[in-house]
Amino acid sequence: MRVLLDTNIVLRYIQLDAEEHQAIEAAIDTLLEQGAELYLVPQVMYEYWSAATRPYGTKNGLSMTSEETASAVAELTATFKLLPDTPQLYDQWLYLVVAHQVMGKQVHDTRLVAAMKVHDLDALLTYNAGDFKRFDIRVLSPSTMTSETL
Repeated sequence: MRVLLDTNIVLRYIQLDAEEHQAIEAAIDTLLEQGAELYLVPQVMYEYWSAATRPYGTKNGLSMTSEETASAVAELTATFKLLPDTPQLYDQWLYLVVAHQVMGKQVHDTRLVAAMKVHDLDALLTYNAGDFKRFDIRVLSPSTMTSETL
């Protein structure tokens, strides 16, 4: 299985004291034990940088410096494969936002779905499963994931 990690997953994966950190680590370990390949896309890294450098407690802010964030990004991209943005990504995104009448902030989530389709990924690991209901993708959540669900 080829799985994309959402920004909310990588934020809490890096934040060792996050309430959800252990569940995310367990979910990632389970996926890897079952032979899954775990991926990132540039958008996740942009969103990660934005949140990590915000003041703590402000929209998932972690109050990290640029240097700390750069180190975390290097760790993430060394641990998980970073897929490239491709010319097909825009066309797929545009098709999805029109077909599903996506508006507002949901256009960012739609771009993740477009990346999944362009790169032929099987699932998305996220805490925001509801944001992806309109799309025909498999969504995994660390809080509800068991080895039987894979």
